[in-house]
Amino acid sequence: METQGTERSFAWYLGGLGTWFGSLGLQMVLFPFLAAIVLEESAFRVGLAQTALMAPSILFMIFGGAFAERRDTRSLLIRIHMLASVPPFLMAAILVAGELSFGWIILYGLAMGTMSAFAIPARDSLLSHVAEKSFGPDIQRAVVLASGIQFVGQLAGIILAGTENLVGAPALLIFQAVVMLGGAVMVRKLAAAPPMDRPPAHPLEDMRDGIRTVFASPILMPVVLGMFAVGVLYVGAFMVLLPLMVRDYYGGDAGGISLVNICFWGGTIVSTFTLLRLGHIHRRGLVLTCSLSSGAVVLFLIGIPAPFWVMCLLCFCWGLGAGTSMTMSRTIVQLAAPPSHRARVLSIFQLGFAGGGPIGAFITGFIIAATDVHVAAWIPSATMVGVLLVLTTLTRLVSITSDDIAAPAT
Repeated sequence: METQGTERSFAWYLGGLGTWFGSLGLQMVLFPFLAAIVLEESAFRVGLAQTALMAPSILFMIFGGAFAERRDTRSLLIRIHMLASVPPFLMAAILVAGELSFGWIILYGLAMGTMSAFAIPARDSLLSHVAEKSFGPDIQRAVVLASGIQFVGQLAGIILAGTENLVGAPALLIFQAVVMLGGAVMVRKLAAAPPMDRPPAHPLEDMRDGIRTVFASPILMPVVLGMFAVGVLYVGAFMVLLPLMVRDYYGGDAGGISLVNICFWGGTIVSTFTLLRLGHIHRRGLVLTCSLSSGAVVLFLIGIPAPFWVMCLLCFCWGLGAGTSMTMSRTIVQLAAPPSHRARVLSIFQLGFAGGGPIGAFITGFIIAATDVHVAAWIPSATMVGVLLVLTTLTRLVSITSDDIAAPAT
């Protein structure tokens, strides 16, 4: 009976995770669609809008991790899900009233980005709490399952967003809000996850302590730096370059943006469930390095003008590497982070990945405006090659194995 209860608890966790990312999957298509196609904004302003969506991660992600460690993460997630349903409802009303403007786009991005900055470390910390009861020491399996549900939820939202020409953006935004509320109901089914007993400290000291923990670790440090490079170079290109390439080079609309996203996230799902089938991975650092390298190759090829179906195929290949790198890096950090600092360490990890995105989005929009969408793909590709050369020669990134992170210190 206890096993059934813990399995059911993990299922409710996955349900809450899937609804959050299903809602964000809708947002991933609708947000650039509203900025780039409905408002017909320039490349620079589309990049600025995507920056507004991701910038709060830079300001609040580490604070969100420190905040989560001193709260019941279950209760915190319930409140965030409920709050995150409000901006889509308001955006739907604005569209129906015909009052959409670039200012509303920016406000929506800032609001949703802020809530994500608090939700991500709380959810990742809760994963370890729930998974240890369901899987014991096999945290890699829990992380792979969570990653798979995340990608499936995103893909479902992206596919649904492709129906915008049939049902309209307001209806999809309302559905996005309803899905987010459904997540609050699922998270409510979980047991309370109270914070660990810790002496009181100022939030800034908690944040500094988390940063020191990451950069003092020969395992955590290269992984966090590598994922920061992913945020700047890959996420920025993905969020700005691909929608503008669909619009400006291929003459596409929301359906084209959705199809490109479907191919990418379909690749992440294939690679994630392949990892689940393979089971235990020993050379985790080597697998992570190879998957990061594959993204640089794909971006270089995307920069070569080709038919739309070729770009879709390349996006699928990019997704294969992205799914592997996100799952491997998350597994390493979940296991290597000391339990007393886990939420803070995970928030720093996510800050590298998500917080680097607004920097990359802003730079990508500027580069596209100065050159074109194809040249703009080659710059992050070449830069990532340089980053990987530094990390593989000066850090332990390639040599990280499962033996290094089997038992994190307390």
